[in-house]
Amino acid sequence: MKILNKLTVKNLKLNKSRTIVTIIGIMLSCALIMVVAGMAASAQQTMVNLQINITGNYDLFVKGANKKIIDNAQANRNVKDIYIKQNLGCAYLPQAKFDTKPYINVVAFNEKSFTDCFNVTLKEGRLPQNGNELVLSQSVIENSRAEFKIGDTITLDLGKRVYVSGAEIPLNDTEYFIDENGLEKLVDTHKKTYTVVGVFNKVSSSYFAADSNSASSSAFTLAEENADINDLFISFTSDGEKDYITTSGEILNLTGDDFESLKNDFEVYLENGDFYEASINKDLLRYKGFALSDEYMRMLLSLAVIIIVIIAISSIFVIRNSFAISITEKTKLYGMLASIGATSKQIRHNVLFEGFVLGIIGIPAGILLGVGVIALLVVILNALLENMLNGISFVYAVPWWVAVISAVMSAVIILFSTLSSAFRASRIAPITAIRGNNDIKINKKKSYKSPKIIKKLFGVGGEIAYKNLKRSKKKYRTTVISIIITVAMFISISTFIEYGLKIAGDHFKDISYNITVHANDKLSYDEYENVYKRIIADTDINSSIKACENYYGNIVGLTDYYTEDAKAAELSGGDLAYVFGVDNKSFKEYVTALGYNYDDVKDKALITNDFKYYNSDNILIKGKEFDLPMNTVVKLYPNGTPSYTEDDIKEIQKTDPDFVYNPDDYKSVDLVIYDTINKEVPGSIVSSIMSTLNEGSVLVSEDYFKKLFAEDNDHTTGVIVIDSADPVNTVEYINNLDIENLDVFNINEQKEQMNAIVLIIAIFAYGFIIVISLIGITNVFNTINTNMRLRSKEFAMLKSIGMTKKEFNRMIRLESLFYGLKSLLIGVPLGLLGGYAIFKATGNTIMLDYSFPTMAVLISIVFVFFVVWLIMKISISKVNKQNIIETIRNDNI
Repeated sequence: MKILNKLTVKNLKLNKSRTIVTIIGIMLSCALIMVVAGMAASAQQTMVNLQINITGNYDLFVKGANKKIIDNAQANRNVKDIYIKQNLGCAYLPQAKFDTKPYINVVAFNEKSFTDCFNVTLKEGRLPQNGNELVLSQSVIENSRAEFKIGDTITLDLGKRVYVSGAEIPLNDTEYFIDENGLEKLVDTHKKTYTVVGVFNKVSSSYFAADSNSASSSAFTLAEENADINDLFISFTSDGEKDYITTSGEILNLTGDDFESLKNDFEVYLENGDFYEASINKDLLRYKGFALSDEYMRMLLSLAVIIIVIIAISSIFVIRNSFAISITEKTKLYGMLASIGATSKQIRHNVLFEGFVLGIIGIPAGILLGVGVIALLVVILNALLENMLNGISFVYAVPWWVAVISAVMSAVIILFSTLSSAFRASRIAPITAIRGNNDIKINKKKSYKSPKIIKKLFGVGGEIAYKNLKRSKKKYRTTVISIIITVAMFISISTFIEYGLKIAGDHFKDISYNITVHANDKLSYDEYENVYKRIIADTDINSSIKACENYYGNIVGLTDYYTEDAKAAELSGGDLAYVFGVDNKSFKEYVTALGYNYDDVKDKALITNDFKYYNSDNILIKGKEFDLPMNTVVKLYPNGTPSYTEDDIKEIQKTDPDFVYNPDDYKSVDLVIYDTINKEVPGSIVSSIMSTLNEGSVLVSEDYFKKLFAEDNDHTTGVIVIDSADPVNTVEYINNLDIENLDVFNINEQKEQMNAIVLIIAIFAYGFIIVISLIGITNVFNTINTNMRLRSKEFAMLKSIGMTKKEFNRMIRLESLFYGLKSLLIGVPLGLLGGYAIFKATGNTIMLDYSFPTMAVLISIVFVFFVVWLIMKISISKVNKQNIIETIRNDNI
């Protein structure tokens, strides 16, 4: 047995070309598994880190918790950490810049909350060490004219926000400022003096710091021992996260409907219980792989199986084809071994040992290559995504099990790749093997005549090629199968990428603006116009839109025009409408891009009309919501169509004592709907805005909006949408204008995060297809190159009997044509089936409609003919350089 093993090693050394190409195939296959699994693990950990940065590192949030809840949490073995938040009260912000953000909200956290839960990074100073020290948020600095410095003392009158009726406004960081007319006030105030010890950078989580929409800016101190608990952030152990619903229910003492509410909606409210509100951090748990729906899990499992099958099949053929072709020529060697006493078992072991030797070299090299590629991809991603992941870097996280899985899968692939060749070699009779005619079958009943057109187009060389392909079916079949697998694999993976990018594009919509400014609804149209002119004077602004929005008006009669699809979908929007008006210039540009005449549309409305749903047969229906004739007139109620009861009026007057219900305030006006439009239309910023709106949203010009809605409409607000070259400077410029009743939002970070996620998906997708394509090319190159080299004796014999170079080239061109045509006829349909399987795996979970992968098919056709011709040309050029006599005598390649 040792002699046979030595012979195998020597044979591998003599046949260096085939050995090197096979090792490269094994290495690429192993590296692909490594990269796919490693980058998936790295991407998962990156998304976990990003979500922690956005929400916090907790699994369960409990608002308004009492001591009983914290005792339950401390006693639960599945609880890892408890982070405490205490709302100490609001005070008026010293020298506040804006009337709509007049408060400073002081919040206390336990020490771990700053570092382990919310990962606070200080801009300057340090964290508080007791309840008399204060760290200011960046929002305090931005919204106050006072200049705070480290070491300053600040005295605040902390109290509760209440309505004038006495009803308490829940101490919620996201509460808007409710009143400029004295509808709310601070009560039960008490003085508290703090020393400013630090300023921290902005934190994404609104649970930690008040967000930009709120009435307050946040400051933080250290929670005191045994103080009353307001809010809890609870982190679970791994076991707790696996069974997060049960763990949460035990902590909250939930039963019955309350437990079902938490299970189904991930949140629960208790008016008079041990807490006010509880919610599960489902996004973080999903990124960790837990809170996934059954449909989503089925989709992920289906996709994983499909991808693994594609990788396994392509890898098996890379390795198997090398053995299958070489075994054909080594049959003489195996016949000689059998004739001198080698058993079938020993020959099988000999072939398997060859696979083992190649695996020992290829697998470690593949793992090292995979590790290097992952590290390189991480570096590239971090360079491309600099400052786009909200301060988070793409992490390198490759657990040990990834290398183990890659090695095991590669070993199994090599085993399956060599088994068929091993059994085939062991079954060949010694005499037949020595004669070497086993792979050429001559059917005496069948004449191998070539069609006349073959001889006419390709000459004698073409005729010889045609007959040779008919006789040497095994070699021909192996080469064709290699190309078929490559084509099918490319089309399937391309389809997977197309759907992945489409899903990403639908979920993370690309918007062409980066700043929004909301104007208070108390501004008149003229005042709003003056505000707009002052804002767009900033030279950094590339483009802008002055818009008005009304989210309360009702359009009566729209449901009369529902399509059959809309009726079948049982849409519940009714006649509620969202009316959005943009300045006349922008409206004109938009409707012109749609192909309308502006004069026909300027005093009329356009309504979005695209929607998707699954019917009762679980088939995706993508259609129209309305079947509206052009210039349809419907009734618009600018103030809604309410029918208040006396109890309703009393409830409203608790928060708005001046409210008086007058039916005359709810009169209708005629709204002319010129046409229905699809949201996915060309246009600049208007198109981006429309893509974010719901179905049935109405778009009008500014002039028409003013006709529909009076200036004193309580539900009409102004929105200025800006695309700025320098959003930070533009926001600072707007704030420095000291215009009251404005809320400025820099959404550039959000936009960059969305673009970053799409870019990550694109890099992964195209990187995956590049590696898959490399494996396919390696497969084809290995097969064709080895086949050509193994036929070098045949070519030398043809040349020795007088075949000219022209005839020889014609023969090769015909073989290339046959390889390409047959491969495409089988490979393209298989690829389409694989792509459809991917569509079915994702289509039931995410609303996608099937699209034919035209580009992938065209690329496959070009790829097959070009690559096959190029590889055969390269292979033949090497054969042509060989000495005819030496080639005929040589048994090694």
